This record gives sequence, C-alpha cells and structure tokens, in this order.
Amino acid sequence: MYKHLATFMYIILIALILLASISSTAYIYSLDETRHVIIVAVSQLQNGSYIGVSADLYVRVTCPGTGHVYVETLPLSQIDLQASTRIAAIVASSIASVSFHGCDFYASIKSDSPIVGGPSASGVTAVAFAAALLRLPLNESIVMTGMIMPDGSIGPVGGLKYKLDAAASRGAKVFLVPYGQTKDVVYRIVTQRIGSTVINRVVSETIDLISYGAQLNVTVIPVANVFEALNIFTNKMYSVSSVGVKELENLKDVYSILNAIQYEWISNLSREIYRVVNESKYIEDKALSSLSGYSMLYVKDLLRSIDSSIDNLKNQAEFLASMGKLYAASSIYFQVLIYAYQRLHLLKSIIDRTYVSQEINTINSSIYEVIEYVNRYYKENSIDMSRLSIAINTLDRAYEALIYLNKTLSTQYIDSASRYLALASARMYTAKLWSTLLNRSLYTISLEIPVEDLDAMSLYIITLVQNIYTYILAFSSSLQIPQNVLSDAIDRYILLSRVDRALDRIALGISSISFMHLALVSIFLQDYNSTIEALNKTIDISLTLLNMDTLPIDVPLYIEMIKVFESNPQIQITMMSRLSMILSIYRTLSIEKLPLTYTKPVEEKEITKTVKETVTHTITVTTTITVTTTVVQQPQERTIIITTTKIGGGTQLRIEDILLLIAVLLIIAVIWLIIRKI
Repeated sequence: MYKHLATFMYIILIALILLASISSTAYIYSLDETRHVIIVAVSQLQNGSYIGVSADLYVRVTCPGTGHVYVETLPLSQIDLQASTRIAAIVASSIASVSFHGCDFYASIKSDSPIVGGPSASGVTAVAFAAALLRLPLNESIVMTGMIMPDGSIGPVGGLKYKLDAAASRGAKVFLVPYGQTKDVVYRIVTQRIGSTVINRVVSETIDLISYGAQLNVTVIPVANVFEALNIFTNKMYSVSSVGVKELENLKDVYSILNAIQYEWISNLSREIYRVVNESKYIEDKALSSLSGYSMLYVKDLLRSIDSSIDNLKNQAEFLASMGKLYAASSIYFQVLIYAYQRLHLLKSIIDRTYVSQEINTINSSIYEVIEYVNRYYKENSIDMSRLSIAINTLDRAYEALIYLNKTLSTQYIDSASRYLALASARMYTAKLWSTLLNRSLYTISLEIPVEDLDAMSLYIITLVQNIYTYILAFSSSLQIPQNVLSDAIDRYILLSRVDRALDRIALGISSISFMHLALVSIFLQDYNSTIEALNKTIDISLTLLNMDTLPIDVPLYIEMIKVFESNPQIQITMMSRLSMILSIYRTLSIEKLPLTYTKPVEEKEITKTVKETVTHTITVTTTITVTTTVVQQPQERTIIITTTKIGGGTQLRIEDILLLIAVLLIIAVIWLIIRKI
C-alpha cells in the first residue's frame, strides 16, 4: 500500500515539474533582429571649421537579455555615446511595450572620420532599436538627426546644414530634423584686405533647410518625437494616434481627489503670508529708524514695490481660485509668499547683521530634514506611482531651496541676499506641504516599484544629463550660450553630481534635463512656439500610452500650470519638458511589470491589411512557434496601431488548462494503481 502511495506521489511530482517547466517558458521573449541606417554628424577641421560627415549605424537587439547596451565606434567619437544610446534603447523598449531589462542592445557606428555631436544620432538610434523590436523594415533612403530625450521627443541639435550636405552625399531622399529646426545659422570667416592690413571677420548666414534641401533633391521634414520619425521610416507601417488632454477621464478623477488638498494648501499659504507680513510690519519702523539718507529712501521704495506686488498677486490668486484653477492659485500664492519673506528678511537683516547667516543655517537644517525624511520613508515603506510622484516633487522643491540658499551665500548685498533667502524660505515651505502627502491616504496606484528599478532609472538619468551637458559645451566655442538660461541647469547639474541616492538623482535629473532642454532650444533653435507645439504632441502621446486607471497627482497639476503660463514661453517649456519627462519615467517603470504573452501568427499580407483598415480588437490566441504579432489597441475611444514581432518558445496556459491536465494525470495514476493491484 505504501509502495503504491509512493509511486502515486512520484507521478504527481513529475506532473507538477512538467507543469512548472511549461509555465516557466510561458513568458520567454525571444528575438534577434538587426537594422542599418545612415547617420550624419559634424566633424571639426584643424582650422576650427566644421564639415558634415556620414557614418553607418548597425544595431542589433537580442531577447532574452539583461538590459545591457553595447556601443562600438570606429573611429572613437569625441563624445561619449553610451548614455544617449542607452536612453535610445529604453525609449525603443517603451514604444514596443517590452521590458528594457529583458533584452540586450548593440550599436556599432562606422565612420571615416572622428565625429562631434554623437548624441545627435541618438534619435535615429531609437528608431532603429524600435524597428528591430517591432520587426519593421526601415527605409534606408531616409536620414535623421536629433537628440533623443527620455520622453521620446527629439531635442534640437547643431550643424544641420553640414549634416544635410552629408545626407545628400549618401543619396538620401528625406532628411528628418528636430521640430522647428528648418533653418540653420552657419558661420564663415571672411577675409578683407584694407591696404596692407588683412582683417578676418566672422559672418553669420541663415540657411533655409527646406529650400536648400530641394536644391539637393532632399525633402526636409521636421519631426517632434520618435513616434513620428518611426512612422516615416517605416513608410507608415507604424502609427500611433493620441487623444487630447480634455478627453482623459482619469485626469478628471484625479482633479476631484485633489480639490480638498488644493484648498488646504491655499489656506495654509494664506495664513503664512498673513503671519510673515504682520511680523515684518511690526519691526518696520525700528529697521527704518536705523537708516538715513539714500539708504532709507532706497529701502522705503523697495518696500512699496514689494507691497504693490503682494497686492496684485493676491488679486490674481483669488481670481484663479474663484475660477476653480486651484493649483495655479496656489502657485501665485507661492509668489506672494516669496515677497512676504523678502520683506521680513530685508528688515530683520537691517536690524541684525548676523540674521542672514543664522537664517541660512536654520533653512539648511530644514532642507536636509525633509530630504532625509523622504528617503527614509522610501526605505521603510513600499512605494507606488502616486507616492513616487510625491517624493519627486518634494525633493525637487527641497533641492531648489538649497540652490537659492547657495546663491544667498554668494551675494554681498542685503537686498539681493534677502531676495534669495526669501526664495529659499518659500520653496522650503512648499516642500514641507508636499512631504505631508506621503503619509496621507489619498489614493493608491497599484504598482509597487522595486528598488532596483529606481536605481537603474536614476543611473540612466544622471548619465544622460552628463551627456547633454557635454554636448552643450562642445558647441560653446562656436555658439553663444545664454548664461541666464544655462545657469539654472548648471546649478542642478552640480547638485546632481554630488548625490548618490536614487530618489535624489531622479528628482534633480528631471529638473536638470528640463532646464537643459530650454538651453538647447535657446542655443540651436530660438523658436519657443515650435518647441511648445512639439512638446504638446509628445505629451499627448505619452498620456495616451501611459494607460493607467488613475494618474499620479503631479500630472494634472503640471497640465494646469502649463496652461496658466502660456504668456511666458520659457517657463512653459521647462514645465512641459518636466511633465513629459515624468510621464516617460512612469511609463517605463510600469512596462517593467507587464507580462509577455504570445498571439496568433499573422501572415505578411495580413499585416498590410491591418495597417490600412485599423482593426479594433486584440488577438490573444496562444502559440508555440515563431510568430509576427500585430497589436491594435483602442482603449477609451483611442486608436493605437503598433506592428510588432514576438518570437516565442513557450505556451501561455490558462488556469482551466492546468486543472484539466492535473485531472487527467490523476485519472491515469488511479488506473495504473488498479492495474498494478489486479
């Protein structure tokens, strides 16, 4: 009896092992694809001038893998390509809805001469990787330039006229450029002889790339993001449509949840403004009495200007609040708080010369208390997308307060010091407001984020920031960089290089890239409207593809703020870039948790039919052979057509199939035992 029972258990064990073996292969993702594109770059001659050069880019994607990115350049590039190529691979994985860590990516660039501006090829690298993952052919008569950003947008680059020359020399029919960059400025040296004196002058010339391309039989097309580029490269086999922000139902849901918080913030800000202004008025006479002559007149005029700004801004904030634009109202109240603190700090620093240094120490301690609190909370608790957004926004404000605190230390004048100190105080106050949300039960986005995923994301972001910064400096000798635009990016870049925790890096990295994006636009493009239009396109697609039932709380808040600052394009661009960045981070982190499944094989002729006619359902029949998959989604009246390839070596089993197999094995085992007994 025991012998038979042991035999029976042995059979069951074998059956379970077989089931586990089958189940373990159900999500194996197997792919090995290569693609080739022509890339163009800029090479610097010995006399300091530039010329366009072409190179061949060969990419290969193999799955399964471990998220490695291998880059080879022959000869070596003058700029590190590893960071931009890695971001290109991450963006491509997001487009294909495939885990980046499930594949390996290879890029080989072969050129006849050293190149400058390697990141400008990262946009087409993302296209090539995405085409390999989706198993789509590429039109090799198309050449593209542009820097890939983590959100999939194509950032502005330099040397477009030279690159167009190089593209034409390789027989290109179409040249894709970053959106808004259909004109380029080139600089040439003109030699002029006056008597026995030779004078060399640098003369700028604006080139209309569309007209110039027509002379070379090349069509120049601007693209806003990698989605548009992939559509053109694949002759429209790939396409993705987006819905407007107004159509997002989950956006309305988050707004309703946040209303109570916004009213609470407005109330807190109003009380703090009232307290600070009253405290400053209480000591005003004492401070002014210690001054005389021009100093007294100057301070009185400054106080009148501050009071006027407070009154005007308060009226704006009250109007926005009455219109239901609560976060915008909170933002205006924040500006009022800055002026209130400036009033207080100015008068206190007049009364007590040691006040500024003492206040710096107090604010500095508060900043690090908040930073440590957020990181400790993350270490001790599981964190979902909602709390990740709270953590990022809290840290961003805390580090911005630190930047203003550092500026306070660098100035010798009381009025400037009080202004920077006020900015630090107000930013610190809003950082604390955000930090209180971590322990409040707002709503949960059911996706816990593993530590290793955040660590990896922070590494990608910091290396990309370094890459973009190096790229900007590479052109600093030939192009004038607006220091007022670049300084905000540099301040955050310096802090980013000094932190080593994932959340700190992500918060500072998002902020750095948003300001560097503005710097790139100011250097190469100088067309804010085109940049805003391009970012709008990318944000719409990112919101469509994010596909969350509930959005993280910062998304609707930034959308509201972007509308409010339509009259200030620089602020609008940095906010839009920030929003686009966080959307791409949320999508990338959510894709890492998606299971891989297989679908019914589709013949090549069926692919063409699907692209033209827009199928509105998703095939989910499983298979165990090499397949080509067409995935068509239409959630919430949205149409997204993505042609992709998934090559599998396993089968996905339903729970009903597993139970049926176990039942069959049990029946066989019982029959075998009966036969043995007979």
